[in-house]
Amino acid sequence: MSYVGLADDCGSRSQFYRLVGNKRVGFKEFTSKKHADFSYKIQTGLACDDMAPRVYGEVGRIRYGGELTDWGYLTEIAKPMKVCYDDEYCDGECFDSDCANGIWIKEVVWDLDNKWGLSYVDAHKANFGYIRRNKQSILVPIDFGIESFNGINEIIWGEVDWDELTRENDCECTACREYDHV
Repeated sequence: MSYVGLADDCGSRSQFYRLVGNKRVGFKEFTSKKHADFSYKIQTGLACDDMAPRVYGEVGRIRYGGELTDWGYLTEIAKPMKVCYDDEYCDGECFDSDCANGIWIKEVVWDLDNKWGLSYVDAHKANFGYIRRNKQSILVPIDFGIESFNGINEIIWGEVDWDELTRENDCECTACREYDHV
C-alpha cells in the first residue's frame, strides 16, 4: 500500500493511523499479520451489515516516519462515543453500566452474540463509535482484535487457531496481565 500515516491512537494490540490528506479513512495496525487477518475477517463480515466501519482493500502495510508499519488494513473512521455524564450509574467507561452509553453498548453486544455468533467481552466506550448510514448514526464496535472476544461461532466465521491468537501470548494491557495471573 502506498499510503502515509500519522499516529493517532493505540490499544493494547493495535495502533491507529490517520491517513495524510484523508479525514475519513485510517489504517489499523496490529502486532502480527495473523492478528490483522483475524480482525480484518471479523470487521469485513460485520461491515456488510452496517455493524462495523467499512474496510477498504486487503491486509497490508503503510509508511510511517519513512518506515513500513506492521500489518493492518484501511478502515472507515468512526466518530467516538461521547463522554458519559451519567455519574449516578456510570463508571466512566460505561462498562457493564446502566448509564445511557452502557445500555446502547449492551444492545450492540447482544446483536454481536445472538445474530453474529461473536462473544464480545471488551465492551467499554473506547471500543465503540458511530458510523453514518442513510443519514443516521449507528453505534458499532471498532475493536475487532482477538482480545475483544472469548469465543466465536466457527460455523459462521470458520476455524480459528485460538492457541496462536489468544491474549496470553503477547498482550501487555492491564486486563490481560491480570488475566494471565488468574
